[in-house]
Amino acid sequence: MIKRRFLMALLLLPATASAAGSSSAMQFAAVLQNPGHRQTVLDAARDSPAWTHLSCPSARFAQAPEVGVYLPVVFDKTGVPISGEWREGLTVTGCGAPMTLNVLTQITAPATLATGFLLPGSTIADPILQNYAQAFALKAAGGLPAGCMDGYVANTEFAGYEGADAAQQTGTWKEIWTLDLCGPPARVVMHFIVGASSVAVHAEPEPATGPQGSAQGGTK
Repeated sequence: MIKRRFLMALLLLPATASAAGSSSAMQFAAVLQNPGHRQTVLDAARDSPAWTHLSCPSARFAQAPEVGVYLPVVFDKTGVPISGEWREGLTVTGCGAPMTLNVLTQITAPATLATGFLLPGSTIADPILQNYAQAFALKAAGGLPAGCMDGYVANTEFAGYEGADAAQQTGTWKEIWTLDLCGPPARVVMHFIVGASSVAVHAEPEPATGPQGSAQGGTK
């Protein structure tokens, strides 16, 4: 189980500066569009195993329209960012089906931004939960085959909410994760079961892959 953590806000990039009508919103928009930050996001996205295993010189990268804020982005009186954490994505085209590479940025000190890749695709799990859930996904997929030293999550797909709160688009949800384990893609159904203060993970092979044991996990 992992301690429960909420996505505080989901912003649309074209509306970021005006969504709250505040100077901090405009300052955040300026950070997002800063050329240095854009290059850092691109570099981090290209570090994702989902990209490094794909040879595609014709790829085109475009800023995805949504930004997910995990911790409020705070600026000091001079406009310097001093704290905050968010995710943003790049949509990759020109390499077959479009894919989304996600990137996390954390403000670790005034004017200091640390950026790294997250899982690709449309997962709504936060960074800590993403890391936590990968072990259950791997177990449900049958584990790493002998001799495979380079398995990774190639894609994630948000598949909707489940249970009593599904109509409200909240609570427990389901995703499909595709793993590359040195062979044919392995698709795993991931259930994120939301409790009062934590999120449990239950993983099982997608039915089409045939019967295997399920792997059940912890709480966020």
